Amino acid sequence: MTEVLLGEYKVQATGADGGHNYIVAEITYEGVKRKLVILFSDKSEELSLTERKPIKVKGKIEDSGIEHDLIMTNAEVIIS
Repeated sequence: MTEVLLGEYKVQATGADGGHNYIVAEITYEGVKRKLVILFSDKSEELSLTERKPIKVKGKIEDSGIEHDLIMTNAEVIIS
């Protein structure tokens, strides 16, 4: 599991399963600036998301190569 502190991020939403929120941010990963998409394990985690305050999230990062975005799955908000 990887922990990431995010100062700036965007909360995005889908229409699937009654709607889900996820986060899109840019981080430096292994020395390279990359886009990170964060998907939460529990919908209750999504309800407290706001772009106005820093948060720390923990989850598993999947890296399919530099040409693709990083994806963090099963994420949990540790500090909001």
